[in-house]
Amino acid sequence: MNHLIYICDDDSHIVRAIGMKLRKAGFEVECFPDGFTCWEKSQQQAPDMIITDLQMPRMNGLELCEKIRALETTSLIPITLLTGKGFEFDHDEYIQTLKITSVMVKPFSPRKLLNHVQESLNLTNDVIA
Repeated sequence: MNHLIYICDDDSHIVRAIGMKLRKAGFEVECFPDGFTCWEKSQQQAPDMIITDLQMPRMNGLELCEKIRALETTSLIPITLLTGKGFEFDHDEYIQTLKITSVMVKPFSPRKLLNHVQESLNLTNDVIA
């Protein structure tokens, strides 16, 4: 499969759970503790998809999405935004404005996230781990 997924979250437990699930399914995964580090790396090597938390130090998930969308080389990367804010967060506005592929509210099922990643990358025929 060899699709590269960037996971951007300051919660090491979430990063570990998502990373294990995606690696087991055959994805290449790189993890970042904040949006700024993820954005810097995406300028060197654009991933196939980004999964990012909303609230992080240095650069939050919305700021990361804005920067990713601003550049032609990264503007079409599917982005899933993770949030613990639930109803406090206006999903529809940001999905439209920043062209976010989807928003998932914490806690979420790693299996559901894996299914979403496969659908976002048009890999629906691949085996789900």
